[in-house]
Formats: sequence, C-alpha cells, structure tokens
Amino acid sequence: MTDDDTSFLDVEGRGVMSRAAFQLHSFAIVNSFQEGTPGFVSDDYLSSISAETSVAALELETIGMWERREGGYFVKDDATVSMLINHNERMEALAAECERRGFHSPVGDPAGWMTCEECSIPTQRPDGGPVALPDGGRLGPDLRQAQTPDYDNDTTSS
Repeated sequence: MTDDDTSFLDVEGRGVMSRAAFQLHSFAIVNSFQEGTPGFVSDDYLSSISAETSVAALELETIGMWERREGGYFVKDDATVSMLINHNERMEALAAECERRGFHSPVGDPAGWMTCEECSIPTQRPDGGPVALPDGGRLGPDLRQAQTPDYDNDTTSS
C-alpha cells in the first residue's frame, strides 16, 4: 500500500479497511442509534442502502469489527459505540435543560447558521428556512409567520 493509495484506510486501533467498509461502519453505527438499537446494524438497514453493502459487511466481519447475529450485525467497536452513547446522553441532558428553561441560547453568525450555545441544536438557517419540523420541535411550534401574497389587496396591478 502506497502513501497515495486512497482505496484503503489504516484506522488507528482498528486496522486496515477499505474506504467502503469504513464508510458503511461509520454510517451504520450512527443509524443504529437513530433506530434505537445502538451497536446493532439490521439487515433491513443494509438492504435499504442503494449501494452494494454485502462485501463491505463481510470485510467488517472478517476483520472483527462486526459479528453476525440474527437479523443483522453486532458492532464490536466498543470505543466508538461507548463514545456515541456518552455523547447522546450529554446532548439529551443539554436539550432537557433548554426545554426546562423554555428557550435556546443562540450563538453564531446572524447572517448564517446559528446554534444553541447549550445543546448545539440549529436555531437559524442562512436561507431563513425552518430549522425544526413544520409543527415545531421540543420547544413548541415554529412561531415564524408564513409570508403569503395578499392577492385581494394587490395594488400593483391596474
């Protein structure tokens, strides 16, 4: 393997793996948290990916990062799974504090992205678009008014 070879990555503490395996491993771990099954990558998730995943999954199993279980794979990367569990717990505690307080503390560039200083949730987008679900997020509905043209009182036409 040469220094300019980008097909394989030497990941410290995890060994050499293909870029595809590294990407699958990374995204699959994050998805396992989103699905509520931290450290378990379901076959359904792997099937839902438009790219081929069976070779990368087999590679991850072969190098000892994943272990085949019924319905998917158990992730044996304890360091990453533990780090994400701790991160999620910290973020949930910070979000709960913002919810208890009843507001976020925005910081950032007023002309660009702004996030809450406490919980890091986006509070403003540069394009002015919504930063939460249409009916609001944890702190309630989005209070911005939709600006729609008033065709009944249009004074620009003759």
